[in-house]
Amino acid sequence: MKNLLAHRRNVLGQLQGVSGINPENAVKAIQEELTLIEAGLEELKPPPGSLPDNEWSQ
Repeated sequence: MKNLLAHRRNVLGQLQGVSGINPENAVKAIQEELTLIEAGLEELKPPPGSLPDNEWSQ
């Protein structure tokens, strides 16, 4: 899921740099997807102290 988040952020950056077309709808869609992905990642985090130190606790 983190790869999806990084990919969407990359796509958003590319869209924001586009000229000659209006990428407004695509930018809005990507921003909404980022919000959903970030919320999903938060839900997947285990409660603090429930696991030993790992990538989730950093």
